[in-house]
Amino acid sequence: MLKLTELLPECRRRILMEKYVDPETPIKYKDKDGNEHTVKYVTAIEYGYEPPGEYKEFEHPAYKAALKLKGDKEKKTKKNVNIFNTPHKDDKKKEPVKRVDNKKEKGAIKVMGDLVKGSKFEGKTFIAGGYVRDMQMGIPSKDVDITVELPNGGIEFAKYITKKLNIYKKGSNPVIYPTFGTAKFNLRGVKYKGMDLSDVEIESVMTRQEKYTKGSRKPQVEPGTLKQDVDRRDFTINSLLQDLSTGEIKDLTGMGKNDIRMGLVRTPLNPDVIFDEDPLRMLRAIRFATKYEWDLPMFMLKSMRKNADKLDNISKERIRDELNKMLVTKNPASAIRIMKATKLLNHVIPELQQMVGMKQGKHHKWDGFKHSLAVLNSVPPKLTKRLGALLHDIGKPATKEVIDNEIHFYTHEKVGADIARDLMTRLKYPKKIIEPVTTAIRHHMRLKRYGNNPDEITDKALRKLKRQLGDHLEDVLDVIHADNISHADASNMPDQIWNIRGRLKDLDKGQGGKVVPPITGKDVINNFKIKPGPIVGKILKKVQDAMDENPALTKSQALSIADKEFKRLKND
Repeated sequence: MLKLTELLPECRRRILMEKYVDPETPIKYKDKDGNEHTVKYVTAIEYGYEPPGEYKEFEHPAYKAALKLKGDKEKKTKKNVNIFNTPHKDDKKKEPVKRVDNKKEKGAIKVMGDLVKGSKFEGKTFIAGGYVRDMQMGIPSKDVDITVELPNGGIEFAKYITKKLNIYKKGSNPVIYPTFGTAKFNLRGVKYKGMDLSDVEIESVMTRQEKYTKGSRKPQVEPGTLKQDVDRRDFTINSLLQDLSTGEIKDLTGMGKNDIRMGLVRTPLNPDVIFDEDPLRMLRAIRFATKYEWDLPMFMLKSMRKNADKLDNISKERIRDELNKMLVTKNPASAIRIMKATKLLNHVIPELQQMVGMKQGKHHKWDGFKHSLAVLNSVPPKLTKRLGALLHDIGKPATKEVIDNEIHFYTHEKVGADIARDLMTRLKYPKKIIEPVTTAIRHHMRLKRYGNNPDEITDKALRKLKRQLGDHLEDVLDVIHADNISHADASNMPDQIWNIRGRLKDLDKGQGGKVVPPITGKDVINNFKIKPGPIVGKILKKVQDAMDENPALTKSQALSIADKEFKRLKND
């Protein structure tokens, strides 16, 4: 059974609906004067009346939304403090966030809207999905998808528009996918009010219904009505349509507009049906809820737990991509906690489940799982940093031991790096992501050997650190810092990382930039008359170690060090 406490504080307004309720279902309520009324479920939600089957100890979010709409300021609620949302502090001045406008997309919509007037596409062509949702929310969007309520309408529309604009090029513009009845085209060379629309991509598709055979993830696509097309979509917020020629918004589920206003992610049909068609939608629901800080109905959360096993039928690449989008949101810890509560985590990163309830000793205030989430929310929203933070202690369950009543996790960073590499390989991550993440995990204990006094770290040690970590240095330092501030004694811990960053900058200034070794592998080969091989690398490493002590090492000094190392290796 799904316990409500497993989801707090993630569901900010606590959607607590017990079961899926069809929006057309009539329900009864009493007004303040005691008069009984019967209205559709969706109408009751819109005006804030609680449907039956709610947990009464919590306030229904629809009521809050109704109060807001009515301008009632008398009822106030306390803002929840999220202990897992520690802001990341940067010593660098943050650049202002660049807003992405969609003037070109609006121009493209105006051009296409004018062209369909008087044609067979007028009144049959709609902007669908994410673009309409984002515009309702006041968010610029570049994702323009068109749905056409005509047989083969998506392909026919693409051909019609590109020919009218004289940009039709067979096999290139539009690109046609006959199996699914879809087409993509680019408004290259088209201008609107002086704007070049060449980078505006349009995807068009016919209204359709999809049928899935048992055990298959590939649907059988058939022409369908506008209502059938809307009902097959993942969530009500993505089911809104905008008439291309008139700009009128159509909300055929009766819930899309209201759910955006309320901040609610729910399915247009019974979630068991929606999730069975595509189990990845369970992760998408969590991602949307996390990204926008919206709510998930209890009936959907229960359906996720019920259907969690179906996620095993989804390709690892698709799961990985959804996980990535979750991790770069403002509060990724919330997404991970909801995944845990709904059992989806067992099918994405089961290794994290072992950390739930794992005690860590006197230096930690949370168990392994909660600590990892605190660290996760304390690093900047870069994928490699977020993955490194989430998995930094993944090796602890395998290395835990109790000695003299003290808990220890010796070499957990090395074991964890190997575990992380295996799970990331399983999720089909590329090497360019795996390497910085595993490096951050392997080295997140690197500075612990110096205790709480950063002054004990020598310039030699810092140069070696920088040389060994290379481009991964910032990721490692960010994970170390986040790990430090998430300890029980964080308030008493010197801000080690900022001190080290400052010293590294000073070292860079003193060295005039990147330090280049005075000798190369070719110099070693020619000087000692040896063939390329491991011995060359060992000699160069010895020279590099010496440069950590003296960055101004001359070529003659480097050759002298190389000569000693060559003789030592020869005698061994």
